[in-house]
Amino acid sequence: MIRRKGLLALLLPFALLLGGCCHPPVKEISLAKAQLMEAREAGAPLYAPEKYKEAENLLSQAEAESKKECQKSWKTVKLAQQKAKEAKEAAIKAKLQARVEALKAIRRAQKALAEAREAEAPLYAPDLYQAATNLLKEAQKDFQRESYLESKKKSDKAAQLALKAKEAAIKVKEELARELEMEKRKAKPTTHVVEKGECLWIISSYPQIYGNPLMWPLIYWANKAQIHDPDLIHPGQGFTIPRDYTTKERDKAVHFAKHRGPWSLFDGK
Repeated sequence: MIRRKGLLALLLPFALLLGGCCHPPVKEISLAKAQLMEAREAGAPLYAPEKYKEAENLLSQAEAESKKECQKSWKTVKLAQQKAKEAKEAAIKAKLQARVEALKAIRRAQKALAEAREAEAPLYAPDLYQAATNLLKEAQKDFQRESYLESKKKSDKAAQLALKAKEAAIKVKEELARELEMEKRKAKPTTHVVEKGECLWIISSYPQIYGNPLMWPLIYWANKAQIHDPDLIHPGQGFTIPRDYTTKERDKAVHFAKHRGPWSLFDGK
């Protein structure tokens, strides 16, 4: 009995020493690496970069500590596992949201291109329209590859180009319309000799003049030197027919004609 007690007393220090030994968390580190790989495959470097980087740093720290600070490495590797899990979950959530936003952006770009087509951008702003079309195609390919962030960027840019194409087409058409109108005006007479039975209203209504009787004030204002009363003109008088009037001047003339009355006495205006 005494011999047994002596043996236990001798072995106790060794038992305590063995109990105090720390084994590096090899399996835990391997598990953390696997979890970090899952986070990477879920897109964490792109969709949850901060969380992913934190987990990556903690894993590296745990590996370094396992060689010199064994006990500390166990705590660090557990934290690395937790952060890797959080990075994966955050990435999955962010990627789903990015998919939704990318799809919305594609639809906005499609709508913008449709509006550009209605404005005849393929004809009047072909370079801008084609650039927008090409970008949208690239965005759709990125979407199919699940590159949602890049897809959204390209869709947004495509929408901007489509809007510019629309605006450019409208501007070109307006300029062409103005040029055409000027050509039409040049082809029409710039003077008119009054014939019996005519008045400014009738002269203004002639297709070769204005085709609108309410525009007669333009003739009146341009020939005030010889028209003392707009309600009284005489055969043989030669009037200048303005052709370089602006839209504002035309509207002013029509407004004047509508509110003055057809048979007012001369009002000096």
